[in-house]
Amino acid sequence: MTNKQIYFENLDKVENLSYLPLEKKYLRILFIKTILSYLVLMGLALLLLLAEGLDHRLMITVCIEFVLLVVLSVNLLLLPKIFANKGFAIREHDITYRSGIIFLSVTSIPFCKIQQVSIRQNPLSRIFGLYVIDIVNGAQLLSEISIPGLTEERANEIKAIIIERMKYENK
Repeated sequence: MTNKQIYFENLDKVENLSYLPLEKKYLRILFIKTILSYLVLMGLALLLLLAEGLDHRLMITVCIEFVLLVVLSVNLLLLPKIFANKGFAIREHDITYRSGIIFLSVTSIPFCKIQQVSIRQNPLSRIFGLYVIDIVNGAQLLSEISIPGLTEERANEIKAIIIERMKYENK
């Protein structure tokens, strides 16, 4: 066993990885989830009209609805950029997931630290035929990766690669 010095210039940087994109249908799911969330919030804001002891309740409700509508519009404009920044990369010894636009988040989990890999669907993703793969790291707290927007074939392929690499890494 050797203990040679590592030079930063020779390391592969996570920023330089070529990330695989998520399925385009996942962008539709993001739009639907966002719109439904804001519709629920707007519906809840309408309940202020029932509050009898509140002065100027109509004006307050209109202001809240307007603010929610503006925030919804900004959110819908940002969704394509948010979607474009999501991606994953599989390397020899780890899997990496990237997301975010303002606060970029990059999470890498070495195959030797993975405890569980599972594939799931929620009702909305089932409509579009998409899956989420969850990768749980037992070595660190809160180091779980959930990669959404995958076809069934891609999700099963990633799961098989991870399980195979886990066997190889743990030898």
